[in-house]
Amino acid sequence: MADVNEITILQEGFGKITNLRMVIGTMPYSMSDITSVNLTKHAKSNRPFLLVIGGILLTLWGVIDETGQFAEFFNIGILLVVVGMALAISAKPSYTVQIESVSGESNILRSTDLTFIQRIVDAMNNAIALRG
Repeated sequence: MADVNEITILQEGFGKITNLRMVIGTMPYSMSDITSVNLTKHAKSNRPFLLVIGGILLTLWGVIDETGQFAEFFNIGILLVVVGMALAISAKPSYTVQIESVSGESNILRSTDLTFIQRIVDAMNNAIALRG
């Protein structure tokens, strides 16, 4: 039987990729089971706009109320609009390492750092190429 040497392609943070296996966190994957690796992009979240809508409704409720009983809703509504807009502006798209194997597709790692995810995908593709 031929003795196969394990060559480390990338070791960064909590991940290690060799020509034989990949370990992300505590989850090991055999490179022989992986048929392809892709980088997928996920758009920014639209959830902060729910805060904006809620804030607008509270602000209107505070303004329309003639009794003054709900006047504090105006301030809370303005605060929700400001926070929602700040979160919407600061939101970033996320990127995922997607592997395909005989058992199907799996998303194994997600981050907002495109360069980190691209390094992982490139290292995994190099490991697949070394496998032959």
